Amino acid sequence: MVLTTCFVAPLAAQQTPQVGASWPVGSASARFTVEVDPGSLPSSLSWTELNLPDPRWAAMTIRVFNDSSVGVGSRILWSAPGEPLILLFDSSSNAKHYDIYFGSDWPPMPLQNANAGVLLETRLGDGSTIDHLPDMLNAWNKATTVEGRAIVPGIFEGGNRFGPEANLLLHFTGWFNATANEHLQLAAMSTDASFVLVDGKEVVEWPGRHDIGGGMHGQHMGSVDLAAGPHQLDYYNAYASPGGPPLLACLAAKGGPLDSWAMLMPGNTFFTPTAHAHVIDYATQGTSAPPLAIDWKSNTQSVVGPEAPDVGFITLSFTVRPQQAGTVTWTFDDGTTAQGESVDHLFPRPGLRTVQVEVKSDTASVAPLRQIVHVHPNWVMLNTYPPALASEAQTNILARDPAKFSASDLAGCTAVFATFKTNDALLKLQPTLCAKMATIADTDLPYVEQAALLLAPDLTHAKESDALLRALVDRCSNPSLIAVASSARVALGQLTLLTTPHTDEAQSLLAAVNPRTLVGKDHRAYRMLQADLALANGDVASVRQQYEAMTGPPRGPDERSSVREIGRIDQARIFLERKDDEAAETALDQVAQQSPTEKLSPDWELIRLRLYQDENLPDVAFLYATRLLPVMTGSERSELLYRLTDMAQQRGDRPLAGKMLSELLEKHPYSEEAAKAKARWPGGI
Repeated sequence: MVLTTCFVAPLAAQQTPQVGASWPVGSASARFTVEVDPGSLPSSLSWTELNLPDPRWAAMTIRVFNDSSVGVGSRILWSAPGEPLILLFDSSSNAKHYDIYFGSDWPPMPLQNANAGVLLETRLGDGSTIDHLPDMLNAWNKATTVEGRAIVPGIFEGGNRFGPEANLLLHFTGWFNATANEHLQLAAMSTDASFVLVDGKEVVEWPGRHDIGGGMHGQHMGSVDLAAGPHQLDYYNAYASPGGPPLLACLAAKGGPLDSWAMLMPGNTFFTPTAHAHVIDYATQGTSAPPLAIDWKSNTQSVVGPEAPDVGFITLSFTVRPQQAGTVTWTFDDGTTAQGESVDHLFPRPGLRTVQVEVKSDTASVAPLRQIVHVHPNWVMLNTYPPALASEAQTNILARDPAKFSASDLAGCTAVFATFKTNDALLKLQPTLCAKMATIADTDLPYVEQAALLLAPDLTHAKESDALLRALVDRCSNPSLIAVASSARVALGQLTLLTTPHTDEAQSLLAAVNPRTLVGKDHRAYRMLQADLALANGDVASVRQQYEAMTGPPRGPDERSSVREIGRIDQARIFLERKDDEAAETALDQVAQQSPTEKLSPDWELIRLRLYQDENLPDVAFLYATRLLPVMTGSERSELLYRLTDMAQQRGDRPLAGKMLSELLEKHPYSEEAAKAKARWPGGI
């Protein structure tokens, strides 16, 4: 983002204003009318946000007049593509309304005195630890990327209001008045280095990296003697703790305008006030300016967190100006439309988005306006409320046709639903994801990977997961995507092994994995797949060796792991008997993750088999049962034989059913399962 300065018209084109005229700046083509917010304190400085219908206007001469047609000084505080222009203007006349003109050949009227309120500017730092004020000032001057500027209600900042939190430099500049000679005390509270100056002299410092805890009781304070009159306060903060404590920058004061200690938070009376003015009208003269303008503001959001600023469902409220008598139609770049003078619209992904508005009546139409809008999370809200997926946002997205999403929006929706583990929503997107995989940007493929890995364990939708993983593997042929491809191959190998007899295909997928690109759970899943493949091939000795290599040999008096000793497998059995399949699944998975050798214990294996059957996965259960035959050799084998007899009978495989029943009756004649088999199949099979 780059600050845009005003363009000064050539002297030859300057004119003398006609004070009192209905349109005093005759050469201006457009104007906004703003109204000071009701209840605002009288102030010499006000600010407003203008959504310009033409971004080039930010470089034009801007002239501001009060409601008596008297010109007042103004200055642009902030301008960036797709964002509202923030304009400061002289409001010492205490007028209720102000007209802001664009496109004149008049010279600008500078703002003579902007010393009111608190101005915040944030720049991108390099993450260095700051220990001294000269280092802070040097880092500030070297930082050339300005993330944003704003008028804020105090020095009580939680988080970065202009974007993600990472390596930031903050500078608050505030102005206040001492009514008499005063002794002012200040106490800084911050995350990482902070320095406070009054009239250019350092009063408080708290250097280095730290959280706010060590300053909550005024441990970092200083004082200064003030003469009566106006004063300037500067507060610098160097936040360099990405992934650590959240950014906080606060200041408490006693003295000057304050009789007792107070946090300089919103609503404080320490700083001289500023007023906010909101747009109430837009008008044009001639034909050179767009006849319509759009106001917009943040409404609601469903975002995954500050670490993913390019993902989320953001709803903005739009209003067209001036008021219209005809039908107002909005067209958004995500393929949706809406009608009404004011509408709310949910964007499926942040970014620079295009909005078009047009007005038609029975007798005439107004030329449509296309506007670029920078859609982004409301950072202040994000720092106050935890990330969440609103049910109405999910409903809104799922009511749309996924095929009409752009590849970028599709990936953004996938990221949100995967983060909040909304499997049903992901399944609706899955066919379109597969169809558009080739057009999804490389940088978005990890979002698709996250979704695919989330869906893969749900074997009731194995077909959908298989298709998505295969499409992802095919898409990641580029060497730069080898990490995503390897992770997807592991998941696809696991799915293939669980749902098909094609162990050779699972082995091929495993051989194509680059294990050096896998980390954390992905690397463990890779090793687990190696062992499970050996189990599927009947190599029990190798399986046990590989499982033990992950966590060490079994422990305990019965050579069972501590996980087994605390009874998690028994818990899984109880959950299964209560028909709580999800809890049983979780318990079994915890055992397998913490002590893989337990996957060879008959009770773990039989509960796993029963779960597959209870989850109505007959093919998976049958495949798993046949692979247990060479593994399970003890007394528990009787239950396996009984279940295999039943499954083979249901599949119409009479030879296998007869074989399993014969072994059950011959080798386990006194087992409970043999008794049930005699009662169920008295004449044999």
